[in-house]
Amino acid sequence: MSAPRPWPPPPRGAFTPAAREHRLCGGVEVLALLHVLAGLAWPLLVVGTHAVDRWLPGIAGNRYWCALLGPTIASWGLLLWFVVRNGVRRGQRWACDAAIAAILVWLPLDFALCFAFRFVPGMILDPAVGLLMLGLLAAIHPRLPLD
Repeated sequence: MSAPRPWPPPPRGAFTPAAREHRLCGGVEVLALLHVLAGLAWPLLVVGTHAVDRWLPGIAGNRYWCALLGPTIASWGLLLWFVVRNGVRRGQRWACDAAIAAILVWLPLDFALCFAFRFVPGMILDPAVGLLMLGLLAAIHPRLPLD
């Protein structure tokens, strides 16, 4: 007897992605779930410890406001995971368009904020993760049928 899956299998539809698209969708899903984990851990790092104080010198007086970013990061990752899992895997082009548009809105603004506040980990991770997600979605996009 096998153990139950922690989430339901991807939905079945008219579009059945090839092995390459299946792996690319899996890569985006993993990155989205890492956003969820990082978002859930962020308030614990900001409020519970002084681990990020050296990267954010003025955080001592603003711990509450900085901790609020964690749930935002987690919810963004969960939303992206859902869109890929239930839209892109079904071959719905609108879902891939929405994910690409969301990243194109998020990435420049988030990078600019990290740069303005001299948050070096964000200046490194944002372009790396954002461009990787964009690349994976851009590789999937041409294979999706037109709506």
